[in-house]
Amino acid sequence: MRKATLHLVSIWFTLFIGRLNCKTPPNARPNIVLILIDDLDYVLGGLEPMAITRRLVSQHGATFTNAFISTPVCCPSRSSILTGKYVHNHRVINNTATGNCSSRQWQDGEEHKTMATYLQANGYATFYGGKYLNQAREALSFIDGVAPNRHPSSLSAAADSRPFFAVIAPPACHSPFTPAPQHSRKFAGRRAPRSPSFNRHPADDKHWLLRQAPQGALPKDIVRKVDHVFRQRWRTLLSVDQMVRNMVKLLRRKGQLDRTWMIVTSDHGYHMGQFAMPIDKRLPYETDIRVPLLVVAASHNRPTANNKSRDIEIDSLSVVSIDLAPTVLDMAGLPVPDQMDGVSLLPLMANAFAPPSHHGNVSKEVSRVAEPRDSHWRGIDESAKPWRTFYLIEYHGEADLQDVDLQCQQDANTTLCLDEFGCKCQDAANNTFVCLRTLRRPTDNQHANEDSLYCQFDDSQAFVESYDLRLDPYQLNNRAYRRSCRCTVPSHRRRELIINYSKCRGHVNCSGVSDNQWADATP
Repeated sequence: MRKATLHLVSIWFTLFIGRLNCKTPPNARPNIVLILIDDLDYVLGGLEPMAITRRLVSQHGATFTNAFISTPVCCPSRSSILTGKYVHNHRVINNTATGNCSSRQWQDGEEHKTMATYLQANGYATFYGGKYLNQAREALSFIDGVAPNRHPSSLSAAADSRPFFAVIAPPACHSPFTPAPQHSRKFAGRRAPRSPSFNRHPADDKHWLLRQAPQGALPKDIVRKVDHVFRQRWRTLLSVDQMVRNMVKLLRRKGQLDRTWMIVTSDHGYHMGQFAMPIDKRLPYETDIRVPLLVVAASHNRPTANNKSRDIEIDSLSVVSIDLAPTVLDMAGLPVPDQMDGVSLLPLMANAFAPPSHHGNVSKEVSRVAEPRDSHWRGIDESAKPWRTFYLIEYHGEADLQDVDLQCQQDANTTLCLDEFGCKCQDAANNTFVCLRTLRRPTDNQHANEDSLYCQFDDSQAFVESYDLRLDPYQLNNRAYRRSCRCTVPSHRRRELIINYSKCRGHVNCSGVSDNQWADATP
């Protein structure tokens, strides 16, 4: 891991917290800490190495089992997290400057409309440490929106009685996957999970990027490299886990822990060998779009329990990265701006943290994707305001020949083609897609239970992929593919819904509660 980056962020955060006034006034607004881990997956067990963090959450918080991102790549996803908006509204379409990543347009526009700027304008001290946006410097520290001098002595020692909002963004578990020396031998023998899609070269029912040459399964030497990266990623996460422990100790020592919300999540997931694609993100499958979302509540919001651990899992319908900004503002007691596309998750947390006797009309269902752990309670309050049943996944492909090894060049539209991983290109200019991810429970006679993904690709074939995850959780069989013509057949109703929903603005129009306002999306 980039140890110097994590160490520098820790120093700045310690100094930032050191300015706080330990005497908390009555009825003070809560502090909020967002830990945004880079490339941390959920489906492949990314949380397993983070035992300290999981224990903290099991005692004082909850885990969302159906948390997703709205775009599976760094800069656009981080922009969605900061602004609470879909890609089609903040217009950061990829990791390049021409794709609006930390561009002048972003700096003059959407950067002034993030959750941090709203909090700062309403009396919060703000801190951002670590990876920001890809075209910005890799390690940044912003205090109240300003990058201080690199020397710690530049930070004012004056006491600050304001509540604070902090984003801690460690570079793990992104490449170059370099762990701290003391962790370099951990997890020996562990391998990337061998799910049914692992190293399975797709048939004609997957879009062209997955079917590209070299065809066939990954050779054994590449599989060994994938397994090595898997272990290295876990090893870097041990440092992040220790960082969380140190932050908790610091907050407790400063008398701030009981009034602090902590959120732990990722900018997107990660695939490792699925469909014979070595390592990366940028695909619409569950490995890439599902993320961890863990919340540790401030003391007056924490779940009450006789035992030390409740392992509360909130088995809601989809919660999305665009919901984080509204949630943070709601935690601070501030109204959510109308232009944000997401909604606050605080009502779901309040329901989950309430004593079991207070849950009322609660549906207890086991997620069909996430495997249950130890004894826990999970559920949603069906008497509450209707929750979204679908949301958008938007991705705009990239083509950058600087990220292509010369011996791997196949197509000028491709990128991330590395000889080290068998010249299997991980992205392309026309790896551009819009998807509907649907999670629906049978609440009336109009709609059946549904767990599905429907994607339209902007390529020469206008390719379509459609999966019923109730029957096909590993997304092996594309329902839109027809062997008779070796082509895909779109659902006109879902296509109409995507066209209309891709224009939505604000949480009223982007709620995803009902498709009747746009089109009948029944297959």
